[in-house]
Amino acid sequence: MAKKILLARPHPFIVKEMQPFLEQNGFSAKKLVSLSELPSNVAGLSGAIISLAVESSVNETVEAVFSELRRVSPNVPVLFAAMLTFDAMKGVLRRLAKSNEIEATILGVDLASKGHPDLGKPNTFLYLSNSDFVTPEKRALATKIIQQHFR
Repeated sequence: MAKKILLARPHPFIVKEMQPFLEQNGFSAKKLVSLSELPSNVAGLSGAIISLAVESSVNETVEAVFSELRRVSPNVPVLFAAMLTFDAMKGVLRRLAKSNEIEATILGVDLASKGHPDLGKPNTFLYLSNSDFVTPEKRALATKIIQQHFR
């Protein structure tokens, strides 16, 4: 049975690239249409993906989506995704953690993250960039890390 992943704040990159990637790796991805649907879609979740892009088909901010996800399902692991590099987005993730009063472990797709003991924990912010799909090696590493995070 596929593990259920919620595309909680979809962006075209997430839908076009991530959804097929997730499905090829044993996950079932469901796209959220509006924030009001969130409470009825958290049962049995293995994880949620939130786009950090300015725009999303869910017309809410990253902060609003993350806060609502934490309210209705505080233990679900989260992956954040965007087009920019991990180094460029670390500050955004730190600010999001701070504004939600979370001491977060912030991880990107690199060898140091593979097997990290905090993967799969709700206070771990895993970040994925579209550049993590460009080479077969990076794609394979991303697969392993996401499978460890979304157990």
